Amino acid sequence: MSHVHVSWTRYSRTECVVIDCPTCERQRRASAQFQEWYGWTTTCAGCGDQWMDGEMGERPFARGWRRQNIERARAVIESIGLWA
Repeated sequence: MSHVHVSWTRYSRTECVVIDCPTCERQRRASAQFQEWYGWTTTCAGCGDQWMDGEMGERPFARGWRRQNIERARAVIESIGLWA
């Protein structure tokens, strides 16, 4: 039996965008990341909500998910060098 392991970077493109966040009800910075088979995933750096190709993602039933998403989005934006 042979195994095939395909490996690639998780996201092929990462950007910082400004969105009109429906949860925050104002403009916010967000991290937008593109993955080949799944499209764009956008995470608001203000509230932590995520959108996958324009549809709002599910909110996990876990403690601290919002803070984790916010910190991850801000870290991505900071790694790009666009956080003022």
